[in-house]
Amino acid sequence: MNYLAHLYFAEPTSESMMANLMGDYVKGPLSADWYPTLRPGVMLHRKIDAFTDSHPLFLQAAARLSPARRRFAGVILDICFDHYLSRHWDRYSDQPLDQFISHGYQLLGRYSGFMPESMRLPVSKMIQQDWLSSYAETSQIPLILDRVARRLRRPDRMLGSGEEFLGLYVELEQDFLRFFPQLMDQVDRLKAEDRWG
Repeated sequence: MNYLAHLYFAEPTSESMMANLMGDYVKGPLSADWYPTLRPGVMLHRKIDAFTDSHPLFLQAAARLSPARRRFAGVILDICFDHYLSRHWDRYSDQPLDQFISHGYQLLGRYSGFMPESMRLPVSKMIQQDWLSSYAETSQIPLILDRVARRLRRPDRMLGSGEEFLGLYVELEQDFLRFFPQLMDQVDRLKAEDRWG
């Protein structure tokens, strides 16, 4: 899952929101005493990614992409699934999406000095350019995917994946709508167990 989904599953505090995004920027094993207020969020992020990447519905969605692009299926689908989460937000949250995003930006901005260096610039851009709101616009997804592709060492195979996304829009949406409630249940179980490490 991408930024919006990870923030959705965080607790509504600065430390939790920051930690739930930090999972992409903090690598390797974490010791039991690693920043105790941040560790649960990073571990939850990792558990969400592991559950998602191995789930049959996610694998089914990945198999819909053309063979040349399947290597990037994780990146492509993370962004596409954030789009569907935006579009269907009212199914999953009582808080309006724009309020959720604004609150998230405020909390992340307040604690940017505590982020790893590699995380600071992307989060700053996300806030300044309002990435999270742009996910809701179908027309923005091809542009976002191409922007991500251009950051790759060999972007040619991922460039243009937005057109493929548009052609598969309904099928991928159905994959998401069947998958996301299962992810919600899994996260509820993880939080109840309180042992993400």
